[in-house]
Amino acid sequence: MAKSTSRSKSVSLRTLLITTAILLAFLGLGGYLVQRGVQSLDTALKSTTWPTTQGIVTRSTVREFASDVRENGRVVPNRKSRTYSPDIEYRYTVGGLELTGTRISVEDASIGTRASSQTLVDEYPVGRAVTVSYEPVQPSNSVLEPGNWLGTYRWFLPGAALVLIPLLLLRGIWSGPTEPTLTEVKVDKNHPARIRLLSGTLMLEDILCWEPGKEIHLHRPRVGFVKSIAGGVLAGFLVGGPLGLIPAIFFLSGNGIVFIAKFYLLVSMILSVAFSIGLLLHGRSREFLLDWSLESIMWEIGWNRQEAPLAEIERLTLFLPPAGGQPNPVVDSYRIGLHLRGKTCTLLETNGNDLSRIEVREKLTRLISELAETLNVPWTEHREKSTRPS
Repeated sequence: MAKSTSRSKSVSLRTLLITTAILLAFLGLGGYLVQRGVQSLDTALKSTTWPTTQGIVTRSTVREFASDVRENGRVVPNRKSRTYSPDIEYRYTVGGLELTGTRISVEDASIGTRASSQTLVDEYPVGRAVTVSYEPVQPSNSVLEPGNWLGTYRWFLPGAALVLIPLLLLRGIWSGPTEPTLTEVKVDKNHPARIRLLSGTLMLEDILCWEPGKEIHLHRPRVGFVKSIAGGVLAGFLVGGPLGLIPAIFFLSGNGIVFIAKFYLLVSMILSVAFSIGLLLHGRSREFLLDWSLESIMWEIGWNRQEAPLAEIERLTLFLPPAGGQPNPVVDSYRIGLHLRGKTCTLLETNGNDLSRIEVREKLTRLISELAETLNVPWTEHREKSTRPS
């Protein structure tokens, strides 16, 4: 038995190290992209101080790039993915030496669609006289629009995503569980989480008072703002892959890789905002006060405060995690819910901590039985459906 446990821990550590190595690789790639963006931004800003000379546009057209479209690993006949870019060339003279340039700005932002490329081509027709800014130490390095840094987004946006997401994942992997163990709380009488102990179980709520028949007062602090935003951003960029990136690759590939990247980032940012708002709403502070002397129940979720007679509580339900598998404090949820005015409110919740599922169920069964008897209402048991494939 000990040998099996040791092997399990070894596999877990190996998986952890492999995952960390992959995330560090993505982090390194993100750092490289950000560094390239910083270099481009610095060059764009410095280009405003470069010396200038007169030149003339000698070529101006839209260049088209076509590549095969593949579905299920096979090339789709008579179908191409097309990307467009402006093909502009100008000539200028520095110190008696005739040079040729092709860059409009340090990072051209027009690659991708025909419309954006055509706009630049129309702006710089063949034969137009232009002012050319060139780098003093390397005159062959030139631009027509000094100081234009808008194109640097192509480095910063994917770079920031590849830095932020691995950092959040690495923090979650290596920071370890923030939830204290039940043993730690029981041993330390001054432990901050001791107020959450009830019937030998560590709840998510602060147990300010638990005396069925007299008073029950529970309070759950709100989830931190930064934690909710970080979780929303992480979820947005991860879900943005199947909802934004993959559909864009399959259905919008003809618009070019830059358009696909923009579409993925737009979808991810919208999802990040939605997830962040959802987490902030879900993580609102909660408070319940059952007062038998006043025969009333007061509950407050966020800024929403309501009150009702105890007689309006219809029934109680014990919600249990899906059957099968090993206990998992990260995903397991055991809840005592009360049904009131057509809604189900979570009164108590625990993740089981280091107790077995049987132990948690027995402890919560005693709690809900006592509370149901005091309130003179029935209670039922409900096991959540497994989301894992059978």
